[in-house]
Amino acid sequence: MIENRDTICAISTPVGRGAISLIRISGKDSVSIVREIFTGAKRVEEMEGGSIVHGWIIDPDTEERIDEVLVSVFREPHSYTGEDLIEISTHGGIVIPREVLKLLAKQGSRLAFPGEFTRRAFLNDKMSLLEAEALLNVVEAKTERGARLAEANLEGRLRREIEGIKDTLLNIKTLLEATLDFEDRERLEIRREDIVNEMNRLRERLDALVLSYKGGKILIQGIDIAIVGKPNVGKSSLFNTILKEDRAIVTALPGTTRDVLEGMVDIDGYPVRFMDMAGIRSPLNEPERKGIQRARQMIDSADGILFLMDISEPLSTADRKIYETIYRKPFIPVMNKSDLAHKIDSIPFPGNPVLVSAKEHTGINDLNKAVKELILHILPYDFSEDMVCTTERQADGIKRAIESIDNGLGILHNNGDLELTAFDCGEAIDRLKGLTGEITEEEVLDRIFSKFCIGK
Repeated sequence: MIENRDTICAISTPVGRGAISLIRISGKDSVSIVREIFTGAKRVEEMEGGSIVHGWIIDPDTEERIDEVLVSVFREPHSYTGEDLIEISTHGGIVIPREVLKLLAKQGSRLAFPGEFTRRAFLNDKMSLLEAEALLNVVEAKTERGARLAEANLEGRLRREIEGIKDTLLNIKTLLEATLDFEDRERLEIRREDIVNEMNRLRERLDALVLSYKGGKILIQGIDIAIVGKPNVGKSSLFNTILKEDRAIVTALPGTTRDVLEGMVDIDGYPVRFMDMAGIRSPLNEPERKGIQRARQMIDSADGILFLMDISEPLSTADRKIYETIYRKPFIPVMNKSDLAHKIDSIPFPGNPVLVSAKEHTGINDLNKAVKELILHILPYDFSEDMVCTTERQADGIKRAIESIDNGLGILHNNGDLELTAFDCGEAIDRLKGLTGEITEEEVLDRIFSKFCIGK
């Protein structure tokens, strides 16, 4: 378990070449620790919250100047973590920031765990668990579209929707418990019908959030598209052309690709992860066998397929066997080598073929349009980016809340005991509290915040 009374420090900017490096210190001893290693126009303890002072980091043992810096002070509770927090802007690189960290450790701070700054912000009621996850989504977003979605949740859009549903459930629970003392059965039946209608409306709102998860996952994490075809059909060449870089080795020798290569491309705001893999055929040796086995595993896990064929050769038995492997997946038939004489006039597979030449870099715009259409096909029906859950934890918690509501509705439909429906409403409320972090377990927090970088 993390000790929240410690004063923690970390480099919050990428380590390496860069003009500036930002070091964060948070905790009750932040001011006294930084005071020992900083000298400037003002003493740290005299600085007001939100102020910045220029000065120097000094090694207190040798009085040697380490670096010229800017120090910003944020007083509790008006800081990111809700604690006294200090940010030191040093020169970039590797050496200087690490020297400053060593000095901070000497004075009594410790290196932060991954996500510990944000975890403290959550524990100090500076953000909900949903907003903490949204912050991670902002960092992980691969496209502007995904970043906008994450920022909307960071501003509390999803939290407000969940809290609105939770408050209505609480009202229903309170009403049910109050009616338990009523003896007027006619009034009770009318109220029962009203409650059923209200719970159904809440269920529809939660259903919409569950359906949104698939779209939210695609926008934040990306959609996986496998490039599949027989050996020497041009998969690696197409992969390189799509990515606009030479990632895969391309030779005239069939079976060159043995492992899976991945590359991310932004297609109209959708992050698409293309995967190049071994050609599907009877393997000639053990390395190729393992490559084909891995390729089949990636086909199973992919969201969609680019089914690549060679238009300069007649359709083969191998092509037909590959179709039998992938036809259950959403796929785009792609005819490569369109710069050569065409020997395929039509294909016995569904879908409109896209003609490309990986060698001449032609047809890629048409392919991108087809990929976007595939994405829109994979997205949930009526998917809207206005209100989206983006993590498996969120989707699972909402599903559990729906199960509790369904239990309560079943009791109402069967004229069961209202006290049991009130209990199910309470269960649904607790599920939603788990989403926002009002009720949560240490293990859940560990799993969420371990995904953050050290300085967040």
